[in-house]
Amino acid sequence: MIDGDRARTLVVVNPASAGGRTMQRWPGSAALLQGLGVDFHVHFTTAPGDATTAVRSALRDGTQRVVAVGGDGTLNEVVNGFFDDDGTPLGDDVVLGVVPSGSGGDFRRTADIARTPVESTRLLAAAAARRVDIGRITFADGSRRHFINIADCGIGGEVVARVNSNGYKGGGLRGSAVFLYESLAALVRYGGRAVRITMDGDTVERMVQSVVVANGRYFGGGMCVAPGAELCDGVFDVVVIDAMSRTRAMTSMPALYRGSHVRMNGVSVRRAREVRIEHLERPLLFDVEGEQVGETPATITCLPGAVRLVMGPGGR
Repeated sequence: MIDGDRARTLVVVNPASAGGRTMQRWPGSAALLQGLGVDFHVHFTTAPGDATTAVRSALRDGTQRVVAVGGDGTLNEVVNGFFDDDGTPLGDDVVLGVVPSGSGGDFRRTADIARTPVESTRLLAAAAARRVDIGRITFADGSRRHFINIADCGIGGEVVARVNSNGYKGGGLRGSAVFLYESLAALVRYGGRAVRITMDGDTVERMVQSVVVANGRYFGGGMCVAPGAELCDGVFDVVVIDAMSRTRAMTSMPALYRGSHVRMNGVSVRRAREVRIEHLERPLLFDVEGEQVGETPATITCLPGAVRLVMGPGGR
């Protein structure tokens, strides 16, 4: 909960998100924060990674609260700012708030954060913060990436690579339509990949379409890929989707949006604190909250209760 002038708040705004509409909406959110008596300063991002750098600097200076204004990619950069380069947490009691304004908006669904800037800004003043889990990916070169929602490898990495390289974020198709279109396009040419998956010490080898390591429930512009995932339970829901024919993959898409795909043959769900994914042939690309980041092999670790998040009453 924002507590008036006693809280020093950094607001990180990505003016380019939602095709520039975030910047158009920002004055209304700023006025509302001021009306709520919030002592805040704003940082407008200018380049990839800028939000992470700004948050780290602010937390070292004693900032007590950080609000991410933008899409899921902006939120991911802000979350990474809660940790130093070596993975050391910065500011254990710092509160994270979210004002969603992007093309996907998947995380807000699990956290029960309103779609509109006015309602989500009001939530910052009305709701208490709860501790949620954070995921950490460690790649083969020793680099790390944190996430609050979902990291997956396989066809998801191919899809976000296409989305981010085809200029959708500036306009045209939006949100779910973008991801659905590119998912269908990727299914036409994407075959299965051989992987070794180790979950809390148990290892399996199989041909997969995707391996989804889920803290939240939704990705890809509204696909309910992990319907049982909880932000606060200290484990991931690991959804493994086996390689399948193009026809079956395409006809299964509606089930993925409903979350009923987890009952299909060739889909398994397991809970785990640590997941190791290794390719046996070609590397698989990672999708980390709507950005293509890294490739297999990688180890994903759950950090229970690592961040305090303001979310709605129905947040899971």
